[in-house]
Formats: sequence, structure tokens, C-alpha cells
Amino acid sequence: MRIECPNCKASGTINDLEIPDDGMMLACPRCKESFRVEKPRKKATSAFATNTCPSCGYSTFCEEVFDECPHCGLDVKTVIERKRKEDVQKQELEMRNRNIRPDTVVALPQPSGIITPAAPAAGEKPAISLAGFANGFDPVAAVGWGVAVWAAVFLLLGGWGVIDYLGTDLQAQLSEQSIEPVSAWQVFWGYGFLPWIKLLYGLAALSAAFGFLQRAAWGMQGVQQVVMASLVLVPMYETGQYVVWVVKSIAPPWWAYLVEGVSAMLVSALWMAPLYFLLLYLKTDSLKRVYRKS
Repeated sequence: MRIECPNCKASGTINDLEIPDDGMMLACPRCKESFRVEKPRKKATSAFATNTCPSCGYSTFCEEVFDECPHCGLDVKTVIERKRKEDVQKQELEMRNRNIRPDTVVALPQPSGIITPAAPAAGEKPAISLAGFANGFDPVAAVGWGVAVWAAVFLLLGGWGVIDYLGTDLQAQLSEQSIEPVSAWQVFWGYGFLPWIKLLYGLAALSAAFGFLQRAAWGMQGVQQVVMASLVLVPMYETGQYVVWVVKSIAPPWWAYLVEGVSAMLVSALWMAPLYFLLLYLKTDSLKRVYRKS
């Protein structure tokens, strides 16, 4: 509450809760006059009464409420009405900004002979093309076309190997060169297994790249799965090649095993490093945002 010295008229504020029910004596710091301050009677509160001042943050920390802050003397009703007016003004400003949109601008007449391009239909998926590179770097197009080229290489290698495997009687040729007859399974595992794996892998990678370039819902996950499968297949392939070399070699020196093993690990690392960083990039939020906006 606000108090005032009856002698020199010096004024100040004091918390109502600090005043006893029977009042208290105060001394004016200016004129040293002593005067009595009575505890104000509790007034009937309005609908704006609160236990926390919206201005200074003073709180009674109980069920006792007030219309006028006992700490800063602010009228609670005035502050709440002012905030309501500010909220109404903000809402009106937002409504005006919402009504003034680019699509409400009146189109200017075009000179004769100039054809205005039609706007793309809402929800239409972008066509697969290299136009994204012409207008600047597009990470989605770069990753998608990179995976597509990767898939095309494996399709060519695998398809060529499958054609050679199916079009040649390898079993008869190998049986003539061997003392014991060669079975069809031996021919398949030696000459047909890897070409078929490359062909199927290329088909899977190409379908994932197609969905990625189309910005399909499954395209991002498909490319991630292709990259993870590549991270598994590369070391398996190099390990298999090393085992085949060990089986076919005839009494090589001890250091040859070491050289071939280190070579297999280096080749695996050279293939796996870019694939690993590509997988990390595919999981970044920045690429996912561009993928969803496209």
C-alpha cells in the first residue's frame, strides 16, 4: 500500500502483509516524524483479483488475492485490460497479413504473342531429369543419379556375366580339363553366383534410385538399405576373393598371405569409406528436409 508522512508529505510504499492487524508506528526518514499506519481493510475483490502481480511478479503464495498490488501499487484490472487490447491488435494484424497473400495479386495482362507457362499442379511429383543441376546444386538429384549410375555399372557387369555363364557350356569345358568330372553346382558357384548377385544388386539399387529421384515415401529408406547392403557385401566379397586365392595358390611364401590380406583390407576400406559417409549424409536432417520439400 502507499503511505505518506503527515508532516512533510514524503510518500512511499509498504507491503500490506507486513502491517499487523492493530497497525504499526513508522518514522519518516526525512523529517523524523512518527506516525501510525493502520492496516487497510480487505476490500471486496473483483473478477480480476489475483494472487500474483502481472507487472512485478509479487505473489502471496496462498489463496489471498488482491485487486491492487501491495508491492508496486499497480491496478490488476488496468494491466489485464491493456494486455487484452494488445492481444486483439495482434490478432487483427495477423488477419490482415493472412488476407494479403501472393495468390491474391491481380495478374497483369501479357503482351500479345507471349505465352504464360502454366503453374504446376498441386501435389505433382517432379519428373526425373537433370534440370536440377542447371538451376544449382540439388543434393537429392546428386545422390539419386549417383546411385543410378552405380546401379547401371553393376547391371552391365552382372548381365554380361550371366549371359556368358548361360551361353557357354562351361561344365563340359571344365570337365575336359579336369581329371574328375565337374558338377553343375561347382560351375554355378565358380562362374554364375557372382554375376547373378551383381545383376540382382543392380536391379535393387536402380529401383531405389528411381524412387529416390521421384521423392517417393519409400525412396529414402530404399537408398539407405542399398548403401547398408553395400557396406556388408564389400568386405564379404573381398574376403571371398582372399579365400579363393589361398585355395588356388600353390605353396606361396608366408609374406604373400600378408600382402594379399592387407590388399583385401585396403580395397575394402577404399570402397566402404565413401559408402559410410554417404549413409551418414542420408540420415542428416538437412537432406531429409530438402527431400520432403521437393
